[in-house]
Amino acid sequence: MNKGIILKILSEYAYVLFEENLYECKATGKIRHSNKKPTTGDYVEFEIIDQDNFKGSLTNILERKNELYRPRISNIDQVVIITSLKDPVLNTYTLNKYLFFVESLGIKPVLAFTKVDLANTKDIEVERAKEYKKLGYETYLINNMIDTDKEWVSFLKSLESKTSVFTGQTGAGKSTTLNHIIPNLFEKTQEISKALNRGKHTTTKNELFIYKDALIGDTPGFSSFEYKEIEAEEIALSIEFFKNTSCKFNNCLHINNTPGCGVIKSVSEGTFPEFIYNDYVKVQSEIEEQSKRRKY
Repeated sequence: MNKGIILKILSEYAYVLFEENLYECKATGKIRHSNKKPTTGDYVEFEIIDQDNFKGSLTNILERKNELYRPRISNIDQVVIITSLKDPVLNTYTLNKYLFFVESLGIKPVLAFTKVDLANTKDIEVERAKEYKKLGYETYLINNMIDTDKEWVSFLKSLESKTSVFTGQTGAGKSTTLNHIIPNLFEKTQEISKALNRGKHTTTKNELFIYKDALIGDTPGFSSFEYKEIEAEEIALSIEFFKNTSCKFNNCLHINNTPGCGVIKSVSEGTFPEFIYNDYVKVQSEIEEQSKRRKY
């Protein structure tokens, strides 16, 4: 049995990468009648039914290590969050909201701050970006207009041999960054989609692109989103800094100035940035409001 990975799904067809070729596959009855629906990033077993025209039949979906639902992509190694320092100015709440969400899924976040050429080294936006690095997050301040930029070179190395999903607030420079990594990416994508569609299929937004020995997924730009089916405790227990901070209480949400809370103590002592903590409190408040709405 052949094993490959789904790079793209168009209508009822899954496009499976196998030995540098892309096979157009339909799911067998066994898969169609199961609760598992093929998604981009799935490792699958399939049979080749037409080698000349690269057509096959999906026979099995292998177990997923994780899954992102916005959009649906599975088996992700890391989520790259693209955030601009300027134009638009750094929006820490949107960044932190997505950062906490990614951590709650158990997926590694990578932070890439763009448009460093528009900022000065002493700007508050630059200082805040550097705070994430101090906390242990893999962080890059990139100028993707200069190929020799050391941060840009290091950022590219961080993508090697991994499946990465890119996301970011609208206007943050995600498309520019992706086009610099894979030149003319979106023009090529449109051409491939037209060829595969043959005028009768709809292209979805969840697609993986080949970059050297790695895969890169793109997601639509976002400005806001809601946490769904995630409890307040999950967020509190997922943030890496919080997990490594001694707290008196096992199920502490680290809010309301709880005496003995190690996180609140870290904020007061300046070990944990206050601006990130304030965003965290705001996220917890939002989750509480959503929980109330669901009850009524």
